[in-house]
Amino acid sequence: MNQIDPWAASAEKIKLLVESSFATRYDDLEATLEASSLAVALVEKWRNELPEDVVVAAWTQHGNALRLTSRYDEAESMLARAGELPVSDPPTGIHLLSVKASLHRNTGRYESAESLLVSALAAQQPLADPVGLSRIYNLLGICYVESGNRPQAFCAFQTALDLLGQGSPRDVLAATGHNLCHALVAAGRLEAASAALVSLGPLYRGLTSTRLLAKADWMRARLCRALKQLPAAQLAYERAYEILSTGPRSAELAVLVKEMKELPAANWPAPGFDPSRAVPGGSPCPPGALRHGGSPPPAT
Repeated sequence: MNQIDPWAASAEKIKLLVESSFATRYDDLEATLEASSLAVALVEKWRNELPEDVVVAAWTQHGNALRLTSRYDEAESMLARAGELPVSDPPTGIHLLSVKASLHRNTGRYESAESLLVSALAAQQPLADPVGLSRIYNLLGICYVESGNRPQAFCAFQTALDLLGQGSPRDVLAATGHNLCHALVAAGRLEAASAALVSLGPLYRGLTSTRLLAKADWMRARLCRALKQLPAAQLAYERAYEILSTGPRSAELAVLVKEMKELPAANWPAPGFDPSRAVPGGSPCPPGALRHGGSPPPAT
């Protein structure tokens, strides 16, 4: 019994680290990456003794953390390793499909992203988990928005919202409502977007996630810009920039900065602006990051 205690304890710690990494993805990307890196280090130490589902879960979440910090090549390699192993736990397999789909979307491979999400939906349906199902429809809606298929995006987001209720997690409700509002702004349906933003107000006030709050300000800036309310748009952009620029450098920050520079009569650069934080290593924005003028909405 004592011989299996060390790796069994490590397996439990890996699960906790994976959960922690996933839970912090809206709040602290450095913590997200740190927790997933520690999980992977434990996997490497006990690789031969660990159940394959535990290994796949750790590699998948680390791939997700790498993706969220725009390290796409490393994320691709990590997720490929995870995909080589058999998975017996359905939620673990579904998460792998979802993260792969998000990476494909981030890198402009929309058809394969949609196909992966359809597979994830098929695997999720028998689990009787409406929140999990809503998350996948939400990701599918994001994919449709970025590929330019707005009618399908609206359908996906509405389905995601219909699956949720008052007792659903606030972050899932807020992210899904936010993404629907984002799609309405992009489609020029400004009256509907304004009404949606008002209805999201109570949810936003109850959030503790700084990244979701930054996304909310970003969306508010886009709506104000479309309504020609430029001073309000500038203030909202600056609030979003203040939050996003304090975390790890990412491609989404480059999109935000580009939009801020394009704002007519903007007071630019904003105080404290550091252009080297806009993209990883100060490099040009990754291919596809500016496609369809879309900022990446909240994603798992």
